[in-house]
Order: sequence, then C-alpha cells, then structure tokens
Amino acid sequence: MRESTYSSDDSPVWELTVVGKRKIERTVPVSPATVDALRAHWRDRQKNFDDEASGPLVKPIFLPPTPQAKERHKSDTDLSYAPDSLNDMVAWAMKRLRAGIPDLSNSEIAQLEATSPRAFRHTFGTQAAAEDVPVDIIQCILGHRSLQTTTIYVQAEKQRMMKAAAKYYAADAASESDDD
Repeated sequence: MRESTYSSDDSPVWELTVVGKRKIERTVPVSPATVDALRAHWRDRQKNFDDEASGPLVKPIFLPPTPQAKERHKSDTDLSYAPDSLNDMVAWAMKRLRAGIPDLSNSEIAQLEATSPRAFRHTFGTQAAAEDVPVDIIQCILGHRSLQTTTIYVQAEKQRMMKAAAKYYAADAASESDDD
C-alpha cells in the first residue's frame, strides 16, 4: 500500500494492489481514515507502518515454490496479517458492539452475528452509488466483471429512496386527513 501519485493535500488517497478472483490483480483506493487506523494498529504492534509496510499487507493463502515468491515473502512473517485476520477482527468488533448495546432486538443481534468483511464491500458500493460515484468506477473498485453486478448497489439505493419517499408521502397524507 502506498500513497497514490494522484493524491493531493486537499484530496488524499492511498492505493492498495489486491489479487482477487481468478488471480486478477487490481489497484483499489484506500481512504486516509483507513490508513490512519492501520498506522494506529501497527503502533500497537510496536511497528511503524510507513517504514515497514513495504511487503504484502496480507499473507498469501498459498505461497508458490518459486524463488520470486520466496524472496517476496521472506520477511513478512510477523508484519503481514494472516488471511483470516479480517474475519477475526470483524467478529471481535461485532461481539463488542453487541455487548455495548444491550437493548438490541433478536433480528438486530442476528444481523450483527452474520456480519462479515463482505458486508463492508456492500456498504461501500451502496454508499458510493448514493454519492453519485459513476457506476463504472464502483465496478472497477469492487472488481466486478459485469456492470450488471454493480448495478445491484444502484438498485439498493433506489429502493431505499423509494421507501423513504413512500413513508414521507404517507405521513403527508395522514397530516392532510387530520386537517379535514
């Protein structure tokens, strides 16, 4: 991960190269808030993120037995995160969140227990669509082959908008009938 060459003082952005499905490599933007959280976590590990995060951020599940792979991954034994670390961190956070909010309904508890790192992809896609990020950019960031897959997030935002409008219109109609 590194600060992007397209970053500026008033619009900072970092970039992370990831290997996704079908071993396709792509570069995705990372927010400054995420980088700050990583720095804090690395400080907790008595490490300096900016000096030591030159290797892979997450260890590969399988390491090919090639000299290049061995060289690239020789020093990441205590710096890179294990592949399941993100799942573990999300489960830990959801458990703390549940303990901190004692009056949750059963459905809210079930939703928290089912939360996985993938939920953050969906949140990003939906919020990006809501903020009018072009769908082809969302598609690129999420690594979707098909634009049709990405339009799910646009539909989710449209559904939310329509439900909110219906609720507003129902309240408006109720207030008009009260005036009669």
